[in-house]
Amino acid sequence: MGRLFGRKSEPMTTRLAPSDPSNQFFESAELLSREPRTIDLRAAEKLIAGKRVMITGAGGTIGAELVRQVLTFDPELLIMVDNSEFNLYHIDLEIREGDITVPRQAHLIDVCRREHLDRLFDDTLPEIVIHAAAFKHVPIVEENRAPGCMTNILGAKNVFDAATEHKAEAVVFISTDKAVNPTSFMGATKRVAELYAQALDVAQTDTRFVTVRFGNVLGSTGSVVPLFQRQIAAGGPITVTHPQISRYFMTTREAVQLVLQAAALDHGERGVVTHDGRIFVLDMGEPVRIVDLAERMIEAAGLRPGSDIEIQFTGLRPGEKLFEEIFLDSEKLIKTGADGVLLASPTMIDLPLLNPRLAEVIQHARDCNEEEMAIAISHLVPEFRPDSQDRSERQEKSPEQRDDDLPQQRSAG
Repeated sequence: MGRLFGRKSEPMTTRLAPSDPSNQFFESAELLSREPRTIDLRAAEKLIAGKRVMITGAGGTIGAELVRQVLTFDPELLIMVDNSEFNLYHIDLEIREGDITVPRQAHLIDVCRREHLDRLFDDTLPEIVIHAAAFKHVPIVEENRAPGCMTNILGAKNVFDAATEHKAEAVVFISTDKAVNPTSFMGATKRVAELYAQALDVAQTDTRFVTVRFGNVLGSTGSVVPLFQRQIAAGGPITVTHPQISRYFMTTREAVQLVLQAAALDHGERGVVTHDGRIFVLDMGEPVRIVDLAERMIEAAGLRPGSDIEIQFTGLRPGEKLFEEIFLDSEKLIKTGADGVLLASPTMIDLPLLNPRLAEVIQHARDCNEEEMAIAISHLVPEFRPDSQDRSERQEKSPEQRDDDLPQQRSAG
């Protein structure tokens, strides 16, 4: 095994601790109004056991849970990548205080720096790459479009290209329901990254690409649950953007288990690996109204909504939808045989047609030309309207009403 920048893999000798117990309730099914699924992870264990596994965004909410669960499947080496020193320190410290003997490396790398990624891939030769690194907070990315584009599109492209060139066995891309009919710039960037993963999967046969879409994760950074928790502790009020706003939710553990299950589906079955640009959609049950979630959290704290803690409505933020969708009406969902995992069939663009458009998007991001960048993205994602007024009008509509507004879907292959 190669060494990166003179550092060795360090084996673990303690058992990995569970997630922060202070968040146990906010990770529980009580907020979901449904029971979490029982997920069979034997196929995921077979995929990961004895392999060199790289996780980008390893210090984030999803990335850290991926680290915890991947470690239980006894990989040969765990390679943790993050551009946040604090987040990387935090997950590495959690592992150090645990009880697992899996060798691991922690690397402070920005996925936008291809030369750093190449050095890492050269030295570690990962077989499984799970790409979770992204800027995900809708209002912040809306106000910082060029950096959002660089990380969510160029960063994904760099990881995917490095994995392909180094002949990784599989790449798992963590996407979002916000990539469907995107009204936000963040959602549009994730859809572009989906398109590139699809195109690469179809264009070659060495590296299998799997994209997994899911919605909001309870307790994740930037989500409403920790925000409401702080607001309740401060005596209120709780702020909700709209009385009818709703979201799909999962616990972190459930989301990651389903991601790993989806990644293992059809992998190497009877010696055949599927390359069809597939996108898996996690069945998240019924969407939850955010105001109902706020009321449940207030009651869980032993208080009365509207009496002890007020709920205030502040209005939709830029790029924000009333309703999230995990697939387009034009995408026929196919059952996979795995409970909670469905297969979507979104439109694709062949790699020779995609690459020039993608280069335009990235160059505009480098130049901080946000207007041209948004227009270039809309050429790849016609559902996305670069004009802010257009988006604000669509945010107030139901998914069915928005579908009537869409331009005709394009497919290049």
